[in-house]
Amino acid sequence: MENIVGIVVGFALTTVVGGWWAARLQERSWARQNDVQLRQAEQERAGAACQDLMSLLDRRLYRMQRLLWAAATDRGASLDLDEIERRRKEYVEVLFAWNDRLNTNLSLIGSHFGDEARVYLDRLYEDFKRVGQDVEAVVREARAGEETTRTASDIERKFEGREIGSLNDRVYQFGLMLMGQLRDGRVGQNAPNVSAPRRPLAPAPR
Repeated sequence: MENIVGIVVGFALTTVVGGWWAARLQERSWARQNDVQLRQAEQERAGAACQDLMSLLDRRLYRMQRLLWAAATDRGASLDLDEIERRRKEYVEVLFAWNDRLNTNLSLIGSHFGDEARVYLDRLYEDFKRVGQDVEAVVREARAGEETTRTASDIERKFEGREIGSLNDRVYQFGLMLMGQLRDGRVGQNAPNVSAPRRPLAPAPR
């Protein structure tokens, strides 16, 4: 009788412990699967943010270049004012898209790729603004009938090609940084120095 009781108790304990252990293993498996899914979702969001931003940077670079080419003219040479106006409108269209997402893009890049990437983008903003103002000045000079070929050539070197320090090269290096982090999985919670508000947000007015 005692043997039977012992067998029953042992079987019950084995069943309980086995069930508990199986449940623990299942929980761990679910947790790992959930973690993998979260990382994949983070990776996809970061990849989409990177692609959208790099496309916008490239569009603004190219629109600036096209506008500058149209405005480059020797004194007394004929100037296609209609073509300049078409390219100026294309450039302005990109500027609207650019300015509509200034802070959004900074926040997204800081959140997905960290502070270093956000600071890099912030400096690119200043570089684009400076070169854009130079291009717009050349357009005004061309419309006034002034010779602009030399000035346009000097400005073009600031953002064309792969010269170290040029705006085009800085955009290229920025893209390499973001895509390298995507490749290595260093995005989202795994990003270096994940960006956060510089100071506590003020309470919303009631």
